[in-house]
This record gives sequence, C-alpha cells and structure tokens, in this order.
Amino acid sequence: MWRRILGILLISFMLCRPASAQITDSTSAFKLHAGITYLSQFTYGGRRDSTSMAYWMPSFTLTSKPGFFLSMLSYLHAGRQGKTWEGISLTPGYVWHAGKTFSVVFSYSQYWMDTAQADLLSSLKGIGDINLMYTSPHFETSLETSYVLSTDSHDWLNQLQIGIPLTLLHKPLLICKPVVALDAGTQTFYKTYYTKTLRQSSLVPDLPLQEITQQQQKAVKQYQLLSLEFHLPLSMKFSQWEASLTPYWIFPAHTPGFTHQESESFFFFTAQLMYHFR
Repeated sequence: MWRRILGILLISFMLCRPASAQITDSTSAFKLHAGITYLSQFTYGGRRDSTSMAYWMPSFTLTSKPGFFLSMLSYLHAGRQGKTWEGISLTPGYVWHAGKTFSVVFSYSQYWMDTAQADLLSSLKGIGDINLMYTSPHFETSLETSYVLSTDSHDWLNQLQIGIPLTLLHKPLLICKPVVALDAGTQTFYKTYYTKTLRQSSLVPDLPLQEITQQQQKAVKQYQLLSLEFHLPLSMKFSQWEASLTPYWIFPAHTPGFTHQESESFFFFTAQLMYHFR
C-alpha cells in the first residue's frame, strides 16, 4: 500500500490469484468463480482507514486456460445502518507460469468509488501490480510491487511474503499457512521541526528582542519500511466450494500522521466463501 499497501494491501487481486492458478490444469477454456468476502477493516500501506468500516465484497472472476483473468469486486458497507454501496473495482490480469514452482502475475485494478465515504478506500483510482511467486510443497514466497494512483498522491508499494503451508486434513482439504510479510513504499509523512525568530515586544518597545521558538510540520515523501505483518490463513476446499478465514496482525513502522494511535499495532480479519463453476 497502501497501496499499501494492503494492503494490504489489493483485495480484488487476492481473490483472482487462487482461481487463476487452478484453471491452468483444467480442460475447459473458461471458468467462472463467484464469491463473497467479509473484511472487518480496510487497510492500506500499514495503516487503517479512520472510519474503521467493515465491508461485504461480492466478487465474480472469469479465468481462462492461457492464464488471463478478469475480476469484478463490489464494496458494500456492513454497518448497523445496513449495506450501503461504496463502489466497484475491475481487475484484468495475466498469470505466466515459468515451470512448476515459479509464476508471475500482472494485473491492473481500476476503482470507481464514492468519495464521500471511507477516506483510504475512496481515494483509490487505480493500482498496477506485478507479483513474483515461488511455490514449493513446503515453502511459499512472493515479492509484489505496486504502483498506486490515488486522488492525492501516487505511490510505489512493495510487499515481501513468506509462508509455510501446512495440510491439516486431506478430505476435505484443510490448509493452514502462517505468513510473515514486510511492507515498504513511498508515502507522504509529516515531520516536525522548529524555527526560531526574534520579535520586538508590542507592549514595551524598549525591551530587547525576544527569541520565539515555533513548532512546524512539513510533508516529506520518501521510501521506507511501512509495516510488519503476520497472517494466519485457514482455508478449506470441498468439491467446488472454498472457504477461508484469515486474521491479520499489523505492526506499523511509519505512518503518515503523527498521533500515537496511528502508530499502534492493530488487528483485522477477512472471511471468504467462493464457488468454482465447472
């Protein structure tokens, strides 16, 4: 993230990747995958949205045997006021498999959001993404780089993930995959500095000049570590159904703001149910 990422970072892209990988060995030219995801809180680049909104996100993904995919994701508020539509995103992409263990994913997500709602999510315009993935039976790693277009800035975000898949059951297939991730990128940070000026007293002009110290803040855009993350995905596959629950623990390293609350660690989770049409 951010967009950080992470965002955290890229929900629609995350929905596409498992489905895209599955279609490679299929005899059908196209596959349709439908799902719904519950997101307890939107995050981006190691920080959480100030509104702390939860979302329901219905999705439809079309994948092809050559590796092309197209995913549409809708964002609905899951608050007490009922479900309110926030917007949609559309993600075309391509998966290139270089052997059995290495693959590269190219994608671009275009967002059409209601700018009157959640701060971070509504500011997104588009995200271009390249993800290098290495997968073996006992080890998975990925390096993702994203160029994020938003209403107020353009950022580069990178995420390194290392995961260890553990098969708990075979029928139905139940997998737990502890993941450690590092997020880094360019964001606008606020730094504090002090200026000193000499002033003449307006009440007593004969007094010597007084030195006045003032606190100032300036915006600085630079590339640096954004957060350390721990994920614990738990997924179950049975026939054409796939369900997953993923808790996230985020430890911000730097935040654009300058309050103590923005730098505190936080927790959120996603729950997902998908159906893969034959």
